[in-house]
Amino acid sequence: MPELYAFLASLLMLTLLVGRRHWIVERFKKLNFRKKVAAQVEESKKEDQASQGPRFRESLGEERRQKKWDIAKYKNSMRQAEMALAKKNWEQAETKLIQALADAKDEAPASLKLAGVYLMTGQERKAETLLLRLAELTPEDPVVFASLARIHTQKKRYKEAIGAYVRAVELDPKKDEWMVHLGQLYLLLMRPGLAAECFRRAAEMKPRETATLFLLADACRDDEDFDNALFTYEKILMIEPYNEKAQAALRDVQNQRQETEVTIRQMTQKHNLSVSQ
Repeated sequence: MPELYAFLASLLMLTLLVGRRHWIVERFKKLNFRKKVAAQVEESKKEDQASQGPRFRESLGEERRQKKWDIAKYKNSMRQAEMALAKKNWEQAETKLIQALADAKDEAPASLKLAGVYLMTGQERKAETLLLRLAELTPEDPVVFASLARIHTQKKRYKEAIGAYVRAVELDPKKDEWMVHLGQLYLLLMRPGLAAECFRRAAEMKPRETATLFLLADACRDDEDFDNALFTYEKILMIEPYNEKAQAALRDVQNQRQETEVTIRQMTQKHNLSVSQ
């Protein structure tokens, strides 16, 4: 009988060690996942530029050389488009922006607004076509990549959306809403550790935004990072002392952490007992 207990204790300890090793490996993967995504995005960008970029730029240069610019007409069309946008008259805004594009020397401002109109009216394909063109014309514009990420998300192309948001936050790291969207995408792909890092950065920009703090705390909890989850729930309660959701979550995490610690102690004791016998 003692041999059976020793065998079971050893089996439990082996399971614990294997689980610990798996946890460490997963942690390592999470830390490198964002770098890999960024590298993949950059590699894809270089491949696209190598295969399609030169032909596109040559045709664009020829198109621009043959085009006659009417600045006054362009400004008038943009002014009318802005008025239509303010009134949410999408049809008129689309018409005026297309007219502005016909007379524009710099296509980017009108194209970006037109892509926004297409997004608002459910014309994702047209918006994506415009934004892909803009991504080549203005590769340093973070709004272009954030808009592309929105389209990818709507079409459930989550990895592509992550790549686009990564590029957007690299170009403009001060947009907390982009960090939040990126974190939510990581959650969809079952990456709570990376999601927590995104939410943490967003929370640093707006430290009293409890919605972001809840996302951070929940992601830490999903990642079994109980200490940071408790710290974040406590921070929420400092801002909103009577927040019942935070109070309940705080108690749950405290219990969850305690249960985990008890389980680990019991398994350690069984292992030590088996070794001594």
